[in-house]
Amino acid sequence: MFLFYEVLLYLVFIIGLPFFLVAGLVRGKYLANFSRRLGFYRTPPANHDLWLHAVSVGETLAAKPIVDALLQQRPATSIVFTTTTVTGQAQALRLFPRATVTYFPFDFSISVKRFLDRHRPRVLATMETEIWPNVTRLSRARGLRLILMNGRLSDRSFPRYRVLRAIVGPILRRYERILARDDGDRKRFVAIGASEGAVEVAGNVKFDFTADEAPLPIAAQLEEMIAGRPVLILASTMAGEDEMLIPHLTSDFFTIIAPRKPERFDAVADLLRGREFVRRSVWGQPSGWPNSRRAGPTHGLLLDSIGELARTYRYATATFIGGSLVDTGGHNPIEPAAAGVPVSFGPHMSNFREIASVFLTNDAAVEVKNAEEVFAFARRMAAEPETRRGYGDRAKRTVDQNRGAASRTAQRIVELLA
Repeated sequence: MFLFYEVLLYLVFIIGLPFFLVAGLVRGKYLANFSRRLGFYRTPPANHDLWLHAVSVGETLAAKPIVDALLQQRPATSIVFTTTTVTGQAQALRLFPRATVTYFPFDFSISVKRFLDRHRPRVLATMETEIWPNVTRLSRARGLRLILMNGRLSDRSFPRYRVLRAIVGPILRRYERILARDDGDRKRFVAIGASEGAVEVAGNVKFDFTADEAPLPIAAQLEEMIAGRPVLILASTMAGEDEMLIPHLTSDFFTIIAPRKPERFDAVADLLRGREFVRRSVWGQPSGWPNSRRAGPTHGLLLDSIGELARTYRYATATFIGGSLVDTGGHNPIEPAAAGVPVSFGPHMSNFREIASVFLTNDAAVEVKNAEEVFAFARRMAAEPETRRGYGDRAKRTVDQNRGAASRTAQRIVELLA
């Protein structure tokens, strides 16, 4: 099975190589980390206790409370932290200054062996559904103990994994611990072949999010632009949603738009053309705010930056969580909820189904069906201060009541390191 997988992986790699090259040249992606993903490093070899892997920004942020709890329980733990995306890498470098931060190797046997030779971890901890055949097989063969943290199987991915049970099952059974978010995820992991005794419910570590209290570098100028108006944040929007939402923008709100993917920044800027919006990326440049003032008030900010969205929620009157009006599975509503902000999201929250359900059950968020309802909810929050405080208080309380998964996860890692 693994031989067939390796051959298939090389074929896919060869076919996809032109795309990597073109994307690297045009968008500046892939080429900068290509050699490291193949297993070539400039740093000397070093022993590490833990190899912790998170794909991108969301998973990296979710790993932060786990690392904090782990270092509280076992302060001397040395960590090599890997991500797949460039944005995840930037976030990891900011959040984990004590760790060795690098890229996850391509799942070729030779790349994985080079990684293990260089970083020499004793435990591999992966976030959510990062299940790679060669990484799993070769890590276990080297004697690493394996744990899957915050395990989830979405409504969309579960049928595919179930079809591949004969392949996925033997890989999952190499994990000593699989920490599922809830009982539904636990049952799904068992259904696709995981050992029932290895799977337990530990809760969702994303509830352990702690807001970054540090002010934004642009805080003073942003407050000047807001000028006392209610603030609507359209967070982690996806292709199709910006096109729905932007025609409804009004000067009654100061609106912050934060597209989920960096490759969408320019496209959303084009959609905002002709409107009084400032791009975060040109802030302080000769042609950007605050050096060149425009006539009349600024109506909003295009937050085309990485790692600043969470620190804007303190200004919000209401927020909408993107990826949920279009069928992409939604995004995490916990960050604005932890800041006590009224939250809305669309009907497509399959990637966060249990979180969305908890918020809706507690009357701590509102499900909206279209762009009109997004703005109607925001107008209601601006017009009804008591209602706004009620939603914000219930949202924050829901987050606080569901904390604890990070500490439980850290304890399981400590046990594996013992």
